[in-house]
Amino acid sequence: MEEHAQDPTPSQDDNLVTKVSGTRPIDSEEEGLNTRLPDKGTRPRVGMRNSLRLVFSWHNYRIYLLTAWVFSAFTSIWSFFNLYLLAIGWQYLTIGAASTFVGALAAVSRLVGGYVGDSVDRKKLSVIAMMMAAVYHIIIGLFTDFTLILVGLTILATMDIAKGGSSAYIMENIPKEDSGLALSLFTAGRSLGIVVLVAFGALMTVMEFGSGLRLMYLVAGVSLLLCTLVRERYLSSSKKRQRPSGVSLWQDFLHENRHAARLLLSVMPGVLLVVIVDALSDAIFQFGALLYAKEYLGVSISGITVIVLVPLIVSVPLLVKVGRVSDRRGVRRAAFGVYSVMPVCAALLMLAPVFPYWMPAPIVELAETAVTGLSVVFSTPFLSIVMKDVNDVLWGLVLITLIQKKLPIRDTAKILAVFWFVVYLFASIGPFVGGLVFTYAQPSQLFAIVLILNLIILGMITKVGLVAANAEEVPTAR
Repeated sequence: MEEHAQDPTPSQDDNLVTKVSGTRPIDSEEEGLNTRLPDKGTRPRVGMRNSLRLVFSWHNYRIYLLTAWVFSAFTSIWSFFNLYLLAIGWQYLTIGAASTFVGALAAVSRLVGGYVGDSVDRKKLSVIAMMMAAVYHIIIGLFTDFTLILVGLTILATMDIAKGGSSAYIMENIPKEDSGLALSLFTAGRSLGIVVLVAFGALMTVMEFGSGLRLMYLVAGVSLLLCTLVRERYLSSSKKRQRPSGVSLWQDFLHENRHAARLLLSVMPGVLLVVIVDALSDAIFQFGALLYAKEYLGVSISGITVIVLVPLIVSVPLLVKVGRVSDRRGVRRAAFGVYSVMPVCAALLMLAPVFPYWMPAPIVELAETAVTGLSVVFSTPFLSIVMKDVNDVLWGLVLITLIQKKLPIRDTAKILAVFWFVVYLFASIGPFVGGLVFTYAQPSQLFAIVLILNLIILGMITKVGLVAANAEEVPTAR
């Protein structure tokens, strides 16, 4: 249900400038907030180490990254949420319908959040976003009542009102030349979820699934409250846009979002077409994959934990690599390389009932004897879901990097709002489709739909491209 409720940071969004940059050091947090590092064409060739020093030269980036990593670590338990709802008595169709409601609300919240993010101090929004995330986790950790769970999910969805400005707070200050690397570091924080999953696995030896998951949510809520205090204390304030005099709030809201939509359409029409189809495809897969693996293919909770854990281990080096490829060789090449794996994932899950394991039975049994749940690494569902999870993270990085490189900084929050509004709106349809198929048809047919949509997207990337012809990216000569 929570696959589209992403981090209140750049997604899945700080004071020494090195001599390589050719600029003077930043002497204060306020100056660091409003001073951008030089972009492409003004900096000489730099390596990974110097790129990292440049990215970390902004004080606010370091504080924001640390708190974002805490959030990202705990998002690893979100993968179990649909399984948890099923365990406490929710039906497939109920889970799908509730997810659709929450997704649609998140879409509207994100659109409003784009305007708010360019009109309000973004430091305050980053604090509010983290606080709302904390409250959501605490509610899920304490209550099992249907109504209260919906209240918690509603808080998570409306967090998007603050999240647009929170993400823009960092993105507007990242140097474009190293934006792929800088944004990949945020997503790489997911690897800290390994610690969370190991703790959750340990709990499963002494507690039942539902109780253990609620305890992890409660710990997450308390940790995020601490992160809220850190952001409030150490982040610097940002400037806010002044609304034109004589213009009503509603008129200004419509005008600014129309402007952002036209800008996004003119520069990246291909991206919008792709994300519309991909959002639906991804939401369908995320709704059904783990439910299908556990309820129909017999994968245990221990096996599910292994499936969720492995992508966190392997994704970090791939994230940094994709970030650097998009900086050096162009985003379109990175996009095609990443997305070409998606149809394979859907096809493997369709074949899983026929070929549940790809290793001989004695090896599978030996692995399960050695460590409970380890046998899943030799299963077809493992290959499918792990590859899909890793590539979803890489794909999200490619899209956000493209936006950061191609669109103007002044309207970052509104542009992100329009972009994520489209993503959330079409993604909200997916869980309801999944619930219908699981209830009234064969679950494997759900992944046939995903396969067809993935092939359509690959055709779009090849034929249409991602950006307008007059805005094609020229790789950085470094």
